[in-house]
Amino acid sequence: MNVQDLRNHYKVESNPQLAKIMRVGRTTVWDWEKKGIPLDTQARLQILTNGKLKANLQALSA
Repeated sequence: MNVQDLRNHYKVESNPQLAKIMRVGRTTVWDWEKKGIPLDTQARLQILTNGKLKANLQALSA
């Protein structure tokens, strides 16, 4: 999953809006956009969204 997937899921257009909904800092969302969402965060989001968002398990083998 990536930041665009999160924005689509939460139906927001900007990173500041996404950060507010997710209760994280704007710089955290910016870091996710540049470096990727950490796998542990992706796993939590997959659980929280009941599988609507999927963790990128291919990154484990990289």
